[in-house]
Amino acid sequence: MANGKVLSQEEFNKAKENASKNGKIEESILKSETKNDSIINTTRITIITKDEDGNYFDPYSEPKKLLYKHFPIENFKNNAKKQFSQNYLKGKPTFINFWFRHCIPCINEIPLLNSLKEKYGDRVNFLSITYENKKSVEEFLKKKNINFKHITDSKKQLDDLNYSSYPTNLILDKNGNVKYVFGEISNSEDDLSLILDELLK
Repeated sequence: MANGKVLSQEEFNKAKENASKNGKIEESILKSETKNDSIINTTRITIITKDEDGNYFDPYSEPKKLLYKHFPIENFKNNAKKQFSQNYLKGKPTFINFWFRHCIPCINEIPLLNSLKEKYGDRVNFLSITYENKKSVEEFLKKKNINFKHITDSKKQLDDLNYSSYPTNLILDKNGNVKYVFGEISNSEDDLSLILDELLK
């Protein structure tokens, strides 16, 4: 599918070929279904562009190293300073948002984050993780609430993961493995809902 339109394989390959003129193509299948004798894939295309030195630059290359692997929630601590269990995220899909208070794109996507939480409720784990301290985050949330479970004071853990691009958003399956990596998501509501609906099946 392209912009909600169903394309033949030939048309899709042509669209990818045209898009590849702007950079390297990354393709993620969000949903796959069989109708009659056809397989219809709902696909998200990301274009990785080159930096000024002519090298491909992906600001989310570090988070993508965890694709299809266990997210190390056990390295993080809750508000009582106790480390989470390795199995804490197992049993339902998980949405993790990495942010900080002075990140404008992070702030811009708060309405969508809250909308997703309202839509899926307790069927999905919703976590927000930041390197900032608990007190600063609590003061911020009095003015602009993010209706997620908050994990603060996580600078060491984020440094260990080498995360430096914000916002970063991860979607995990029911086993706690990373399935999708997104940057800023303000225009991705349909894709995110499609992914979560599939993971809930």
